[in-house]
Amino acid sequence: MRRTALALTSALIVGAGAGFFVHAGGAEDVVATGASAPAVVRQTPKPRALPSVRPVAPTKRAPAPTLWIPRLDLKSRIFASPRLDQGPAWWPTTGRPGGGDTVAVAGHRTTHTRPFYYLERLRPGDRIYVAHGGRTHVYRVTRSHVVSARNLHIGDAVGYERLLLTACTPRGSAQFRLVVEARPE
Repeated sequence: MRRTALALTSALIVGAGAGFFVHAGGAEDVVATGASAPAVVRQTPKPRALPSVRPVAPTKRAPAPTLWIPRLDLKSRIFASPRLDQGPAWWPTTGRPGGGDTVAVAGHRTTHTRPFYYLERLRPGDRIYVAHGGRTHVYRVTRSHVVSARNLHIGDAVGYERLLLTACTPRGSAQFRLVVEARPE
């Protein structure tokens, strides 16, 4: 038995020196002992199962918010507040449709895309459609009025949902604001 262990140990030492054994590390190491110093026999690791790779479905984004006013023949995307030069834009501190708060959208009358050029043509009872968050919200115009450009509180919460469309007036001047107010249908 001693001779077998000695022969095995010698073979392992010679084999290791010749590079016949490959070590991948881990708990698979086996120590062979014999008359001379112990030798480490390294077994190849067992293959590990890879985690299953499942395709991830693309995330569906809600379509961009849009504003549609049939009387004005206007259909436009509603942009973020700092992008008013690209079209109608949300007021930054007001609510969004369906939230029960004041929703305000501003637009230019004579510059850039001029979406609210004919805003004064809206009459009580006219419908305004706002698509937001995958739903279309319908509003009916209740009134329109002109306020000073310094009146920064026209978009304040009033305890119920309403839509405000605002633009400078008269055309070419920023002295006043034309405000069209609408309530959910």
